[in-house]
Amino acid sequence: MCRDTRKASLSASPIVLAILNGLPCAWALACSAAAALIVVLIGAPASAQDVARFSLESVAAIDEFGGENSVHSPQIVIDVSAAVRMGDRWQIYVRPWFRLPRPNAPGLPVPDWDTELYQAGVRYERPGAVAMRFDAGYILSPIGLGLYDVRPGVNPTIVPHISYVQPMPVFDPTGTRVGAIAASYPLGAQLTASGLHWDARAAVIGAAPTRVYAVGSPTNPKQTPVFVAGGGVTPTIGLRLGAAVARGDYATPEEITTPGAQAREMTMMSGEGEWAFAGTKLSGEIVRTAFDALGGSTAVAYEWFIQGQQTLTPRWFAAARHEGTSAPPLISGIVPGRRTELKIVEVTAGYRLSPDLTLRASYYNRMPYGVTEWTNQFGVSVVWARRWW
Repeated sequence: MCRDTRKASLSASPIVLAILNGLPCAWALACSAAAALIVVLIGAPASAQDVARFSLESVAAIDEFGGENSVHSPQIVIDVSAAVRMGDRWQIYVRPWFRLPRPNAPGLPVPDWDTELYQAGVRYERPGAVAMRFDAGYILSPIGLGLYDVRPGVNPTIVPHISYVQPMPVFDPTGTRVGAIAASYPLGAQLTASGLHWDARAAVIGAAPTRVYAVGSPTNPKQTPVFVAGGGVTPTIGLRLGAAVARGDYATPEEITTPGAQAREMTMMSGEGEWAFAGTKLSGEIVRTAFDALGGSTAVAYEWFIQGQQTLTPRWFAAARHEGTSAPPLISGIVPGRRTELKIVEVTAGYRLSPDLTLRASYYNRMPYGVTEWTNQFGVSVVWARRWW
């Protein structure tokens, strides 16, 4: 769920209403019906205790970039989170997500809306000296710090972590295309425990964290169990250091073109850190993923990022991110391949026009896989984010 805790009264947003007019009819009707149902359920005479059972957050964002190799078309994202508390310790939650993407290249038509369900599950929480939390359903992948920046209202820059959403070039001609790490919301279950200066988690998920999985996506990988374990320490307020490991199949036998092939495994190891102090927040991670590949070989990929955000005044802030992915070379018995890299730098200035509305402007520098020159672009975005209850 979103970490933004700002509160405001319930009112219609012109930005959201305008964007909803462009949604597919079925999804727009579903959103309207869900909103109406929530309003009816809580009702005007509901007590404060009744309203506290419900939580609803919504984000609408629009951005556009210009410059080298740019596509002059806006991208629109709508991200909604809703939760209902069932008793003192249980809650159910759901997070539908919509996106109107840009064309892949100049001159191409605008694609259709992406309509996905990022999260849908049940959660149990028990406070105490050792607090416990259990999640089951379609959950946020339990490995990868960059997943917390997916929501536009939380992301300090405009562009999300491209290393998470863009697969690497094919390194195994008999396998499937994967990423060093992916923004995934697989079916699974996770148990988390935490104390004053530590946290630990264990999870079983239904898809490798190198494959993007989202309910409603037509390109989801086949279900296969993957085990994840991780933890961290908080030596002082504002500082956390953590690590995690994931192991399981990233490709099933049906996805491998070699007849009679076995499923192929991956092992992912990550290290991460966050430090917040005096209006500054720094975070970063490094991920190493080893893939079983053709002929019993191993292909190794790396993903990393470091980012920072500085609050300058109550309204102004600055942010920057440097990230990259190093992909394995193409595996061939005749001609050896060469590693390719994805590198991205983004520097952002932001202005909070109101508690709900934020304006951002960015300088965006990108070197895609297989390219040796940087692409320079400039972008602007408007983000409307509100926590209703």
